[in-house]
Amino acid sequence: MELPSMAVTSEQMVHDETIVAQMDAISKDIAQNSPLVSEPTPVTQLSEEYQDNKEFLSKINFVSQKYKTLRRVRGDGNCFYRAYAFSIFEQCKANGDLRERIYKKLDTTLDWLVGLGMPSFTTEDFHETFVDALKAHCEDGDTNSLCQTFNNDGMSNYLVVYVRLLCAGQLQQDTDEYLPFVEGLYANMNEFCDKEVMPVDREADHLQIKALSECLGVPIRLVYVDRSPGPPTEVIIPDGGEPLITLIYRPGHYDILYDTS
Repeated sequence: MELPSMAVTSEQMVHDETIVAQMDAISKDIAQNSPLVSEPTPVTQLSEEYQDNKEFLSKINFVSQKYKTLRRVRGDGNCFYRAYAFSIFEQCKANGDLRERIYKKLDTTLDWLVGLGMPSFTTEDFHETFVDALKAHCEDGDTNSLCQTFNNDGMSNYLVVYVRLLCAGQLQQDTDEYLPFVEGLYANMNEFCDKEVMPVDREADHLQIKALSECLGVPIRLVYVDRSPGPPTEVIIPDGGEPLITLIYRPGHYDILYDTS
């Protein structure tokens, strides 16, 4: 597995780290007042946040030509997992073939996770909550009820924990594929998952994104908005997949994108 190369200068790295720190400060300040998942807003609204940053403004202009709206996700360390889970619910409602495929996959995941060493009682609780919520949405839900579900702290966090479990399960199942990317930093894949996947405030990186998308078989497109030169970079994970979900990535944060079609 070859992860995308995102070559940047040291100056760009420092600048992006500054942006991450600023976003962290903003997130902490507004967390109690911002929804976990917002209503759709125009992509062009992002420009208001970067009036003094020509590189970001240029990229946002490119993005707004292809994507009409975005749905903001609270920057609490769970933004990727929450955005991916929300999008899975949306896609399953709209796509019957995908829905049946995800149902069949989820039917196998409880025994699979327990077999990998996950605690049976709590894993079963998270599994049942996720499956029940997904089926309820697909059978009788709409966008409003889905937003209510994902903005209920307790329910939303249960859903996030289960996709984190799925991610950890895939990483542990395919240790030989993933371990080389963390070797020397962690003793084994279990330690990586304990420290970088399961804690609810740990952000996702390429390794976690690839593992989760492969676990559920739903590829994802990431649109990078950063300070690197040129138009935004778009990366499909896993490579060669047909993405059903698109997220916009700004340093340290993910939101959901919807194309103009």
